[in-house]
Amino acid sequence: GDISAQLNDQKELERICLRIKNDRNPSVIVWIGTCTTEIVKMDLEGIAPKVEKQIGIPIVVARANGLDYAFTQGEDTVLAAMVHRCPEYKDCNKNSKEQNQKSPKFEVQTISKKESSFDQNRLTRSNLVLFGSLPSSVASQLSLELKRQSIFVSGWLPSQKYSELPGLGENVYVCGVNPFLSRTATTLMRRKRCQLIGAPF
Repeated sequence: GDISAQLNDQKELERICLRIKNDRNPSVIVWIGTCTTEIVKMDLEGIAPKVEKQIGIPIVVARANGLDYAFTQGEDTVLAAMVHRCPEYKDCNKNSKEQNQKSPKFEVQTISKKESSFDQNRLTRSNLVLFGSLPSSVASQLSLELKRQSIFVSGWLPSQKYSELPGLGENVYVCGVNPFLSRTATTLMRRKRCQLIGAPF
């Protein structure tokens, strides 16, 4: 909805989000601001926590300044904003231990020591998170194929449910499944201190 002319931004945003909640029942709502706060005269970051509390659905604010924004840039911006809502890996140790008892750990098979740029012992103790939007069927096939190669995928960004966002931290390796997610990759490395694995494209 167009809320540029509304006097009470918070109430209008709350009304729109409630309509989305009733129609779609999403696990998360994303606000994308295409103008700076100074121009639009609306503090989305300040309003979001208040509306989130009222409607009971998490709200992620993504800044996409500029009107000439391609679909790929939009995905990159939203994923980068969602990185900040991911839990810290150190807070997910209990869940990780339970998963490790049921599933194999992340391992990388190498042909020779010279060809590998990673410490294999370190990778064995780490988790792998893949980031990028893919259909559920494709993501499942990719996870199964990697599992056949003894590589365990511990999480996806985005996840199918907001409550299942992966834990991120220094001991987590991340790899993009799309070649246009540079902003997300930078955020993962700088904000969450994840180890980036270069994708084969």
